[in-house]
Amino acid sequence: MLYLLYGTDTNKSRSKLHELLDLAQKKRPDAELFRLHAENWSEGQLDELMQSHGLFESKYTVVLDGLLEKKESKSAMLDRLDALRDSDQIFLMIEGTVDAATLKKIEAFAKQVQESALPQNKKPSFNIFSITDKLVQKDKKGLWISYIDLLQKGAGPEEVHGILFWQVKNMLLASRADQKETGLSPFVYKNALSGARNFKEEELVSLSSRLVDITHRVRTGKGEMEVMLEKWILEL
Repeated sequence: MLYLLYGTDTNKSRSKLHELLDLAQKKRPDAELFRLHAENWSEGQLDELMQSHGLFESKYTVVLDGLLEKKESKSAMLDRLDALRDSDQIFLMIEGTVDAATLKKIEAFAKQVQESALPQNKKPSFNIFSITDKLVQKDKKGLWISYIDLLQKGAGPEEVHGILFWQVKNMLLASRADQKETGLSPFVYKNALSGARNFKEEELVSLSSRLVDITHRVRTGKGEMEVMLEKWILEL
């Protein structure tokens, strides 16, 4: 089964995503949850997840986050729309803006398509990527202030978590390889390398592991993302 949530109101889209995840968990409490995004994208893993029956006929829910933004993952997704539709597994696509041609293709296969759009005269009041500046500088106080400010302006803690995880992974990549090997853009690589110089590699590995642990704890009902992420920042 395939669902698409998209639109310029990303907070509303992600709120709807969590509603669907909660509903899926109630209907299939033993189902595993997977998330494919730009940083961990694998065409092979997508093919595995599309199989209707895996080992012991396991069931799972898969969040496909922002995969239409890159040419490779977008092509793979569009080529597999019929398989995603016919799979017994639940696939939840979440995107920002989607071009008309792509939207038309997905609508022909998706069980549900929902757009969440900001009013035309309203623009997002914050730049969520701004929080990475304080992380790169290893400015714990500034990072905490930026986090609270983003929450007050309407950013979701899950979104902030994703951005911080993305930046930590970039810093790890930059600390281990040059720009061409990492596949990062020159601007992103330069920024990540600057941050990597402010941390020891083992610190970055620990930061990454703890962010992953937060995700697992939230999914298993052992804590709240907003609270645990704030603690992660204060322990930087």
